[in-house]
Amino acid sequence: MIFFLIIQLCFVEHMYQYSLDSFVAFLYKAIERTEQSDEVAERTKMMIVNIRMTIFRWVNRGLFERHKLIFCSMLTFKLFQIGKLSEEYNLSFFNYLLKAPAIIGVENPLSEWLPNKNWGLVLKLSEQEGFESFATNMEKDAPMRFKEWFNELAPEDVKLPLDWKRLENTPFQKLLVLRALRPDRLTGALAEWIRNSLPNGKDYMDCDGSSSFQQILMSSYDDSTAITPIFFILSPGADPVKEVEAMGKKIDPVAGGRELSQRGHGSGAGCGCHGKVGHRAY
Repeated sequence: MIFFLIIQLCFVEHMYQYSLDSFVAFLYKAIERTEQSDEVAERTKMMIVNIRMTIFRWVNRGLFERHKLIFCSMLTFKLFQIGKLSEEYNLSFFNYLLKAPAIIGVENPLSEWLPNKNWGLVLKLSEQEGFESFATNMEKDAPMRFKEWFNELAPEDVKLPLDWKRLENTPFQKLLVLRALRPDRLTGALAEWIRNSLPNGKDYMDCDGSSSFQQILMSSYDDSTAITPIFFILSPGADPVKEVEAMGKKIDPVAGGRELSQRGHGSGAGCGCHGKVGHRAY
């Protein structure tokens, strides 16, 4: 499942291309690193967890920061669809979250504080199973209480008025309310939902978040081989050369003290680069 998931990332950014050979290589690495167990069921469970995290970390490290939540959401939604999360999957709810359909051209009775677009989203939400009374509750039963909730700085952390506080027990459904009323808070709420709903969700959402660049570099080196290079996609002002040199001296103090040749590979510099590589090979 996860391989067919990651090859879809090319639709997000054409640079994201993953070969089956690379996937299999990391699959074997994950299997080798999984703790041994005499119990087949326990060993299988640990392998699934380790394979999933190993592949995820490999892919996640090669993504732009703005795409990491997309990838984590793709994985979580896939597990959601096949029934691996605690909440029950509902296709209609899922489509509403993604597409945000709205009814247009209708009068907004709460126009004093609620934008017309949001009222159209609320009316469409009221067509969903279990939300039939939502628009009526907002308009007639407790408009001021909904206004207070709407004006909260972080409404995702505040219980909804009336009986809608029950959505605290079904957080995915609460995302639908945020989608309709406060879409500006949806990104953070979605990330928090993943942390709490996905098995070991914090490890995925905060992947490498507490690690230093040196730790991440060392981990990436452990995943590389003599014929698998490490590529750095640099932003302006970033320069990993010192960290790479420090890692080399730490891994092999003798070799790390030798001359390090730095060569560009553009604007006609290719010949010199190839010559250095050939020299070092011998």
